[in-house]
Amino acid sequence: MQQVHAIEETAAAEQVPADGTKVRILVQVEARDEGGRWPLAYEVALKARSGRWEIAALESGTAQAGGTR
Repeated sequence: MQQVHAIEETAAAEQVPADGTKVRILVQVEARDEGGRWPLAYEVALKARSGRWEIAALESGTAQAGGTR
């Protein structure tokens, strides 16, 4: 994994907020194989439940058009 960014300030808090609280984070990773490397970005929607964050939705795409090879 390369980076994780909090899109909302609540996502960066040290404690999980009340149940039902929703936040979004951006996760940037790099996929690799013998053919090259591709930067990918995922926007992840999280929802608080029972004192923990759970994934509610996931959107994917390339971090940069076409990637690097």
